Amino acid sequence: MAKKIYISPSDQGKNEYGAGNTVEEEQCEKIAVALVNALQRCGFEAKTDLLADMYARVSQSNIWGANLHVCIHTNACNGKVGGTRLFCYKMGGEGHKACKAVMATLAPITPGTSDGITARPELYECRVTTAPCVYVEVDFHDVPDIALWIISHTTEIAEAICEGICNHYGVTYKANNAEAAPSTPSVPSAPAEQGKKMYRVQVWAGYNPEYAKEQLTKAKAAGFSDAFITS
Repeated sequence: MAKKIYISPSDQGKNEYGAGNTVEEEQCEKIAVALVNALQRCGFEAKTDLLADMYARVSQSNIWGANLHVCIHTNACNGKVGGTRLFCYKMGGEGHKACKAVMATLAPITPGTSDGITARPELYECRVTTAPCVYVEVDFHDVPDIALWIISHTTEIAEAICEGICNHYGVTYKANNAEAAPSTPSVPSAPAEQGKKMYRVQVWAGYNPEYAKEQLTKAKAAGFSDAFITS
């Protein structure tokens, strides 16, 4: 049976990046979506909820019976420190083992060099989740060069985390075929029997209007000509 991996990105929408006119929540949500896709490609069950807060996600993770709860964050200090930091509930536990596997694949690609794994049992998601928790601080977003690196390496970050999780569970990592052109989905017209019912599919929600425009452009390019922005 496939392992269940719940992905919980940061909901900290006021943590501004040192460059790129963006915030932690926005970038971590992008990484989370890419990670869910990567994990599913590798045979895991994976899910996230971009509209929920930390507390709701923990509840969802526990009710779902996740085997691993993965938090996606980026860090900040004094604008000078860099490095990948991972947190777990306790050293030597299952979460710590999973952290070591992720650190081995993520830290080598991130710009910072001050890497480490720490037990942080006081953190809500480390403490309350039923599943072992891997709390990822990708790197420090208050360093301008690192902030720009994080923004431009969404896929690479997600793939590195996915590969680490694969290694932890002894699952073969299936690399993302970036060469393959994405298929354009067909958009069927609504069948007459639906009557007056209207169904809406939301792509993204956040506070950055420029990123909203970017998502709209991508949706239309994918064939969803009726896509629009509302606030």
